[in-house]
Amino acid sequence: MPKKTLTEADEYVQHQVEGQGKDYKTEARQYLDFSIFNNSLASLKKDRYTAIGHMVMEKSVTAIQAYVQQGALTYEELTLFYLNRIRAYDDQKLNAVMQLNPDAILIARKQDEQRTQGHLLGPLQGIPIMIKGNIGTGDTMYNTAGAKVLATTACDRDSFLVKKLRAAGAVILGKANMSEWANYMSEVSLNGFSTLGGQTHNPYGNYDVGGSSSGSAVAVACNFATLAIGTETTGSIISPASQNNVVGIKPTVGLWSRDRIIPIAYDLDTAGPITRTVEDAALLLGELAGEDERDAFTKVGTSLIKDYTSFLKEDGLQGMRIGVVTNDVITDYYRTGEQNIIHRVMKELEALGAIVIEVTLDDQALHLERLDVLTYEFKEGVEQYLKDIGDNASIRTMKDITDFNQKDMLNRARFGQELIVRSRDTTIKEHEHLECVAKNVRLASTAIDQSLEDHDLDLLMSLYVNLSGIYAPARYPAITVPAGYREDGEPVGLCLVSSKFREDSLIKAAYAYEQGTKYRQEPHMDI
Repeated sequence: MPKKTLTEADEYVQHQVEGQGKDYKTEARQYLDFSIFNNSLASLKKDRYTAIGHMVMEKSVTAIQAYVQQGALTYEELTLFYLNRIRAYDDQKLNAVMQLNPDAILIARKQDEQRTQGHLLGPLQGIPIMIKGNIGTGDTMYNTAGAKVLATTACDRDSFLVKKLRAAGAVILGKANMSEWANYMSEVSLNGFSTLGGQTHNPYGNYDVGGSSSGSAVAVACNFATLAIGTETTGSIISPASQNNVVGIKPTVGLWSRDRIIPIAYDLDTAGPITRTVEDAALLLGELAGEDERDAFTKVGTSLIKDYTSFLKEDGLQGMRIGVVTNDVITDYYRTGEQNIIHRVMKELEALGAIVIEVTLDDQALHLERLDVLTYEFKEGVEQYLKDIGDNASIRTMKDITDFNQKDMLNRARFGQELIVRSRDTTIKEHEHLECVAKNVRLASTAIDQSLEDHDLDLLMSLYVNLSGIYAPARYPAITVPAGYREDGEPVGLCLVSSKFREDSLIKAAYAYEQGTKYRQEPHMDI
C-alpha cells in the first residue's frame, strides 16, 4: 500500500533519536555483504566495465540477449556489472537493495555454460532480476518484508514465481528494499522505509519514493538490475513505478500466483513487473503468468493468458477511447500543476490517435470500506504464512510480532505498530469480512465496467496512484508509464486501468504512449 511521505512522521522519528548520535535513515540499515563477490568484481576491469555499460544501460531484455548471442557479453559479466553499480551507488546511499544473493554469480556462470552447450531456455535466461523483499526463496536469503522480527527467517521453499524464474534461467540478483510489512504497520510510516533496509531514496531528487515496492522501482530506474518484481495490495506497484520514472503493471488478481509471498490481504494482493520499458513489462508478465494449485485465484485466469508482447504496437492508441476520471475524490488529490499535466497528457494521447473524454464514476464505489478487509486478512494471512513455513517457532502470531517489537520500539518499530495491533485485536467476524469483500468487489468492478460500457471506453486514466482505491478492490489491472516531470523535476506517471484480464489493452496503449513521447530518462547518479 502506498502512503504519501509525511513530514510529521519524519520529524517524529528524528526527534526520537536526537541526542543518541543516530540517524534513523541509515542507522538501522543492514550492510550489504559484497565479500563473496570481491575477487570476481576485481576481475572486471574499468575499460570492460565501461564497454558493458554501453551494451547494458537502459537496454531491454531483447537488446541484452542480442549482445550475448553475438558473443559480445556473458551473463556472468552482466551480473557483475549490476553488482558493481549496486556497490557504487546503492549501498548506504539509495538503499534500494536489502539483500544480495550470494549465489548470483554461480547462477549466471551456469547459464553461460548452458548456453554454450546449446541449452536455450528463453528470453529470461541469464537475466538478472531483483525481487521484492517479501517474496519467498528457498535458498540462503531470508524472507523478511523488511521487519526486524523476521530478520533471520527463511522461507521453506521457492515461491511459485521464483520456481518459474529459476526454470527460465533467470539470475535472482537479490531482494529489494520495501516499505516494512508492505506499508501495513503504522499510519505515519514513510514510503520506502524498513527497519532492515533503511530508507529507500528517490534517485531523481528529494521526492516521495512511493510505496511499498520502492526498492524494486529504484533498482530498475538506476540500472541495478534488468528487471524487478514488486507486489501490490492497493497501489504498491503503481505508486513507486510512477515516482521513479519506470513502468509498473499491477495484474488482475489471479494472473500471477501469490504463493509464499508475505501477504497483507489475500483478496487484493498480487505481484507484478516493474521495468524500464513496456516491452520488458509485457515480456515478464507473460513469462510468470500461470496456474498454481496453491492459489485458487489462478484457476480463473489461466485460459486468458496471452503473449503480451504481441500487443506492442506503436499505433496502438489509434481509435482507442480513454476516460479521464474527474470525481472530486480523485481530483482532490491533485497537487499544484497536476491539472495542467493531465491536460497535457490528454492532448498527447489525442495526438497519438486516441479519443479522450472526461468521465465520473459511481461515487459510492470510491468510498469503500477497505480497512476492515486489510485488518482481518493481514492477521489471517501472516499467521498462516508463518505456520506454513515452519521456520521460527517463537514467531507464529500477531501477538508474537507486537511483543517482539514492543521490547525495543526505536529499533524495531520506529513509527509505531498500530495497524499490526489493530489486526491482532480485531473482533471482525468471518461472515462480516466476507460480506465486506463481496460488496467491495461488486461496487468497484461494476463502477469500472459500467463506465467503460456507458461511454464505449477501452480504458480509464489518471495520474500517479489516484485510481487504486477503485481498481484494487475490483481486483482489476492497472499500468503506469512515464509521463514527464513536474516543474521541479519530479517524475510523473500516467496510470491506465481496464477491466478484468484486459492487460492486453493496457499494454497496447502504454506502449504506444511510451514510444510516442519517450519521457523516460535515467537519473543522474552523482550521489
